[in-house]
Amino acid sequence: MTLINFVQKSKLPTKIELENKIKELGYDFKFLTDFEKFDNLNQIDSINCILNGNQTFVEIYFNPATDLLSDFPNLKKDLSDKDFGISFTFGSDELVSACINIISLGLIDLSQSVVLYADEEIFYSRKMLIQEISNSLEYHGEETYSIPKEAIEENLRYDQKRKKEKRNKKVTDIVLWSLLIIGMILMNRKIISWHIPCLLLVIVLIKSIIEHNKKK
Repeated sequence: MTLINFVQKSKLPTKIELENKIKELGYDFKFLTDFEKFDNLNQIDSINCILNGNQTFVEIYFNPATDLLSDFPNLKKDLSDKDFGISFTFGSDELVSACINIISLGLIDLSQSVVLYADEEIFYSRKMLIQEISNSLEYHGEETYSIPKEAIEENLRYDQKRKKEKRNKKVTDIVLWSLLIIGMILMNRKIISWHIPCLLLVIVLIKSIIEHNKKK
């Protein structure tokens, strides 16, 4: 599921401003990831946070509004004054859902963001977000009594490890392909022999085969 905040990038609050606003709204919430504003997170794809003493993280992605609106052409008119999109993805975790809705509520108050539930192309009002937060916190409270704390922490560690492995894989792929392209250019200019690009190509192919076999 995806919730998108469409905003004017120039109106984005700082982390401190957003935390203070959320505190004003009555939620015990804090960001654990170090950043100043949402537009300088250096392509990070998750933010650690804590709500009511429970630590978790939310997946977050940043795109120009025009890129996102290519998937929602009928909404372009409603969002013509927005140039930036902050997308949150989430599943069935009620704590994560509450955090995303709380952040979105703060962005509405500070940045006049327009919140879109992308899966059903529904705009969420401030009132709807508050109700969603209440429902998530109530459900999470019931879950906490039935799920051991150790299991919750283990799932959190596993999710964080998986996301780290995903980022490392992406970096490795970029490095290998960059080296391969550079090697081909240098080989064509006869600066290096053909052995090096061939070796890099073999490494890329072997890595692809291994990853393909792991998915089976």
